[in-house]
Amino acid sequence: MTEQAAPGTTTSSGSDSADEPLCAQARALRAAPGDDQDEHHEDLVALLRRAHASGEHSAPGLLADAHLDHGERREAVEVLTPAVHARGRSDLAGLLGETLEALGDHEGAEAAFLVGIDGGHPDAMNDYGVFLRGRGRTQEAAYVLDRAARLGDDLAPLNLVALHLEELDDPFTATELAEAYRDDAKPSTLVALADCRLAEDRVDEAEELYRQAAAGGGACAHIYYGWFLRDRRGDPEGAEEQLRRAHEVKEPGAAFHLARFLYDHGRTEEAQPFFEEAAWRGDPDALAVLEAEYRGLVDEWDD
Repeated sequence: MTEQAAPGTTTSSGSDSADEPLCAQARALRAAPGDDQDEHHEDLVALLRRAHASGEHSAPGLLADAHLDHGERREAVEVLTPAVHARGRSDLAGLLGETLEALGDHEGAEAAFLVGIDGGHPDAMNDYGVFLRGRGRTQEAAYVLDRAARLGDDLAPLNLVALHLEELDDPFTATELAEAYRDDAKPSTLVALADCRLAEDRVDEAEELYRQAAAGGGACAHIYYGWFLRDRRGDPEGAEEQLRRAHEVKEPGAAFHLARFLYDHGRTEEAQPFFEEAAWRGDPDALAVLEAEYRGLVDEWDD
């Protein structure tokens, strides 16, 4: 399971509310309580367009995020492309690359990731490594992910270890890397080591590492811990609790994993909205499930 940064993590947000009053209003609106964010969407987009026109630095990233939250990938690309390629916003390049990849524009995605790398952004480097792995360019992916890990990206060690465990079938190197990058202050590195311990059938050690990672807020840790509980401990209730927690804290890919869990357990109606959410965000596996199992719904989300 390879992971990219969650939408919006590449957005620079160093300015305070006094410097960016419209963006501050938009953040408050986006965080407003209520399960139905549709009612806020048009107001949020209008507000962020004003912020963008006013030159507030955070506005392009926030506006793209707002579109992506609503499944509007092409609209997000329209915002991000000039920001990255015309105005040099390399901090947004990873988000543009992910979005173009979701739309099937692999050439454009690669160009965007390279802008982020040239700008010195380790998160874009990690995302590019995930992209290369997905394209079957395994050796390039290993090199790029190693660089991203050395530069301190939180997710890169996890992705690098997974690459060695799965594509390269090299558990020895995977374990060496996981042990070298272990950092209790970066809980995602504990997930990487847990995967290696699990591959060695050291199940109790793996469980403790997954638990620590989830408790510490490691990226994707609740997802990994959830599947471990289901598949290795036979604890579907605990697994569901972890996967729902992953969705609550917006771990990358959480909607699809929760949907898949519910679907696997025969709860197809409960799974449907989470598959839809994952499809909005461009998950090709979610689109495939919707097309195969929930016919008639996929066209609404497939750009």
